[in-house]
Amino acid sequence: MSDKDVVVVEEGRSVFENDRVPDPWKNLFTNEEWLMHDIVVKASYGFLAIAVIAHTLVFIWKPWLGQ
Repeated sequence: MSDKDVVVVEEGRSVFENDRVPDPWKNLFTNEEWLMHDIVVKASYGFLAIAVIAHTLVFIWKPWLGQ
């Protein structure tokens, strides 16, 4: 946690003023964990997109179904 983070305590829990976590997920993630989760999810989507494109190009080149 950096020095710039402001912590407000309300109803027995700490709330960060710069909290980036959506409300339904606040009990599960801190800001740092949410950012890491975001990176992992976006990297997975990127890998999926590259895999779909690669498989499509290979199928166009040399079809492996319907022979």
